Amino acid sequence: MYASAIDYSANPTPAQVPQQGGQITGRVTEIIQHSREVSLSPLLLPMLAQLSRQNRWLAIVGAPAEITRESLAEAGVDMEHLWFLKPSRKHSTLDLASRALKARTCHAVVSWHPDLDEAGMGQLQLSAACSDTQGIVVRGGH
Repeated sequence: MYASAIDYSANPTPAQVPQQGGQITGRVTEIIQHSREVSLSPLLLPMLAQLSRQNRWLAIVGAPAEITRESLAEAGVDMEHLWFLKPSRKHSTLDLASRALKARTCHAVVSWHPDLDEAGMGQLQLSAACSDTQGIVVRGGH
């Protein structure tokens, strides 16, 4: 198997995380790419197209070179509801993904992190939990 997924049930420690009906609503799902030789694009592009058809924005953060605006459009992604964010020296992938999760304008934030540690994952989980936003983290591989 070249990829696996882990669903992190929203379990941040701060008690002030907003809840609906006693449950935390935002969550982060992790996709782990075990090999650089196998592209996840055939799996991810249809998923991104489906995610883009919601009433809120879809943010894509730090995507690998093979996922371009052109490949997204060809896959059927609604480009009218897409934020395509690229990290810089000023803003890391973790920073941009966390900000997009907290913004409350996105229903989903998909981000690529080759070296995300547990503290970073916790930061993303807390950001998702505070905003009722789905986070999808792709780790490893690229």
